[in-house]
Amino acid sequence: MVFVALPPQTLIFYRNPSSSPFLLAINLSSAIRIRKRRDIGATFRSNGSYWSSNSQEEKSLSHRTSIVLSSRIWLGKLDNCFKLLVSGIITFSTLFSLSPVADAVSDQAYSLTYQCEDVGSYYHDVDGLKGAALMKKLNSIVSPHLSLPYKEVWDALKFLDAADIDNPETSSEVIEIYSLRPVSKLLAGKPEGWNREHLWPRSYGLTDGPSLTDLHNIRPADVNVNSSRGNKFYGECVAKSTHCLMPANNEAAPDTETDKERWAPPLQVRGDIARSLMYMAVSYGFHQPDGNSHLQLSDSPSIGRNEMGLLSALLQWNELDPPSRAEQLRNERICRLYQHNRNPFIDHPEYANLIWKHGTPSSPTVRNTSPKAWINEFHYSNKGKDQNEFIEIVVGPSTDAASLKLILYNGSNGRMYRSLSLSDNEAFSVSKSGSGFLIYTAFIPIQNGPADGIALLSGRDGKQFEVLQFLSYGGTVRAMDGPAKGTESMDIMVQETEGSSEHDSLGLTGQKLGEYKWLKFTGDATPGEPNIGQRL
Repeated sequence: MVFVALPPQTLIFYRNPSSSPFLLAINLSSAIRIRKRRDIGATFRSNGSYWSSNSQEEKSLSHRTSIVLSSRIWLGKLDNCFKLLVSGIITFSTLFSLSPVADAVSDQAYSLTYQCEDVGSYYHDVDGLKGAALMKKLNSIVSPHLSLPYKEVWDALKFLDAADIDNPETSSEVIEIYSLRPVSKLLAGKPEGWNREHLWPRSYGLTDGPSLTDLHNIRPADVNVNSSRGNKFYGECVAKSTHCLMPANNEAAPDTETDKERWAPPLQVRGDIARSLMYMAVSYGFHQPDGNSHLQLSDSPSIGRNEMGLLSALLQWNELDPPSRAEQLRNERICRLYQHNRNPFIDHPEYANLIWKHGTPSSPTVRNTSPKAWINEFHYSNKGKDQNEFIEIVVGPSTDAASLKLILYNGSNGRMYRSLSLSDNEAFSVSKSGSGFLIYTAFIPIQNGPADGIALLSGRDGKQFEVLQFLSYGGTVRAMDGPAKGTESMDIMVQETEGSSEHDSLGLTGQKLGEYKWLKFTGDATPGEPNIGQRL
């Protein structure tokens, strides 16, 4: 054993077994340990080059978790007995008193231009940029990072995705991304347990380099559910499709869905997954170290072109499911303890629209001069098993239906449980009223209440969402997430019961818009047609 002293506050013990040399360092100021193996990845930039800064920059990083090796070291030999004593003390101290960090250090001195711990300065150079210019600048910021060996990803996930996010070291479980269930850390890699899910699939252009082990892209997943997902791209199917499975797997969360090509994760993590894929497209969107094609997001996914998607769905999920505290903590820990970079779309979700839509997103608003479109009729409950549940939207002649979205809200927690675009031809059938109005009808499962909500919104191309209507039945609902967040619903004051017929509905009646009233139609549901007593 050789004893090495490094100023100002770091002790390093170097042991050299014949087969597995490693470096164990203890930084007394931060109480963090880092092991270094010669076989692990080096500091990485998107063009594949190794990179370190000049000595002046290295000095400025002495307070960080990264280790800067001084050019002045002194060596002294220890006898065998003292070696064993010191080794035992250090091992005990390391295992029981220090925090885990990434097992990844460059063979060269490690230094970054952008210090990820200071979020404000990390993104300082991107102000005013958009489109390709913003994407390229973010690439230069996030692509230089530490790369873990693949086998070390297991331990990282046990810490980053621990069930107890406030006490990840002592937590005995991790949360699976598609089932949202806690599972024992001890079942890692076992057939009945969990494995490492690449949100951006390996077959879509991940190499054996940093893109394969990037922690921003890897989550724990149930082995069976992960197999069901395979390499399907992300997107929603529709409930009435014969090819759509809800849930996507018996072990998956109930609000998952899949068809032959698409996979929709739980609503609670759709934004998380969208932002992970956006990070991958930015971090590896220009060059890969082995010369492989760069990664891209698209609405026409292709394995051959390394294009993952669906981009339109990911952009929508990013807006509907903003970053949670758990997602923000995970990002922070990857920065401080592992890769020393951040996911910019967690810190700034608005960057997504600035890159892929070139718009300036803002908070939802309710405007007085709304497009001519409204919720006209729906059925959600009947005696026995619910049947023929539907929602009907009337769209005026001058209104662009492709800009309209329907969001269903759970009244018990104020969170959205389904999102549909009126441009989805599989979800909606369209009929004409004879007066220039179009009637869009979707047969989908609707919660029975009490106090569940239906929101109709307008918005596209990165512009602000407009809440056209937010209606509820059985009470009022305050939206806690999604594009209607902060908006309180209007109770229509009529509702169905468990004794209602499958042919009943709640709908508007009257001679013109502004004078319509909500009524309960007993046995007179008219999906796809004007309601009884209604003139459009």
